[in-house]
Amino acid sequence: SLRMALRTLNRMNLVQSVRGSGITVMDYRRHAGLDFLAAIFDIPQLELGSRIKLEGLQAFNALIPGLLFETLKGPLDAALVMQVRDHLIEQVRIIEEGPLTGERLDKLASIELALQDLLLYRGSVISELMANSTLSLRSRIMRELFEVIDIRAHVMFQQQLLLDIGSGRLALDQVVGFFHRYSIEWTTPLIEKYQREDIPPRLLESPLNGFQHMAKAAVL
Repeated sequence: SLRMALRTLNRMNLVQSVRGSGITVMDYRRHAGLDFLAAIFDIPQLELGSRIKLEGLQAFNALIPGLLFETLKGPLDAALVMQVRDHLIEQVRIIEEGPLTGERLDKLASIELALQDLLLYRGSVISELMANSTLSLRSRIMRELFEVIDIRAHVMFQQQLLLDIGSGRLALDQVVGFFHRYSIEWTTPLIEKYQREDIPPRLLESPLNGFQHMAKAAVL
């Protein structure tokens, strides 16, 4: 198990093994890649902390408008427009069902991620790998975002944006700046929340607990 763990860490460029010199722990910021992000984000016992979530939110605020531009610069994909419209209609339906319980917020956040993925999964290998590696982080951030914003106003904005782009009222060269400004505006409540909280990353419990329970069950 130890050898397998070291090989995994070595493959992620988190450690470097040199025969006769032992093992050196590397600076993950300089050497690790998307596989490290995916491994970290998928640990359910890990509280990521407000700083990494803030950095993730700000990174996607910068990335998504550019992906929107790449999607719109060619002929408008009618199938894509229909998918976006259907997702927005479903969000409105959930909002109008009644009070926004935890279950409804989960559904709304899940649909918002699906809308985001329509931009991320558009043929670019890099953006698709980033989408895969950051899915868990994006899920956590989106769920927390939907607890602090006016969801109805956000959905209405996206519906109007779709209409403005389709009708030509909003020119393509204006879309990126317009949507970027809006992205910063609608995520500001969560950005300010992360800045106020300043929660450090920490393990809520050992990731090995699950393996220990499985081992005991296997013995029994």
